[in-house]
Amino acid sequence: MRTVSIVVVALLGVAAYAQEPPLPSSPEAQVAPAPAPAPVSRIPGSVFVESDETVDSSNSKDKAKHGDFGVALRAALVKKEVPVKILTDQAKAAFTIKSTSSHREDSTGTKIAKILVFGGGGFGHFEGSIEVIDNETSAVVFAYNVKKGNYQSAAEAFAKHYKNDYLAKNRP
Repeated sequence: MRTVSIVVVALLGVAAYAQEPPLPSSPEAQVAPAPAPAPVSRIPGSVFVESDETVDSSNSKDKAKHGDFGVALRAALVKKEVPVKILTDQAKAAFTIKSTSSHREDSTGTKIAKILVFGGGGFGHFEGSIEVIDNETSAVVFAYNVKKGNYQSAAEAFAKHYKNDYLAKNRP
């Protein structure tokens, strides 16, 4: 019985507190709202290259070379004279280029077979998926999937197609 009376008293106290009007706040106690962040001015025709580490998809661990595909993409954009500014600050870039990639190197047996049958050949297989995202709308404006023998060739193929298939058709 004692427990019930304690619970009833506690509930009545909570109900009475809820019905009290709020205390008027003093001007000193009021906190000014935080100013809205200034809009970031994006540089037209600029890109930021963001890439994941290239994944080794061969059977042996750490057999394939781990190259940064983002560096290869930036170099290819410069080499192919793609008319964009490459920035290191994503907040100022109009577009972000995101990529994922994997590299697989042939086993020793496959290499020997290629030499005997074909007289040599490529011993690596590189795959990359690249997308260009408009930072203002978050829309994917260009996407490209590439399979080449190495990451440099793949990056240059992307740069060529980005320049000829997207920029040439979508620039004023």
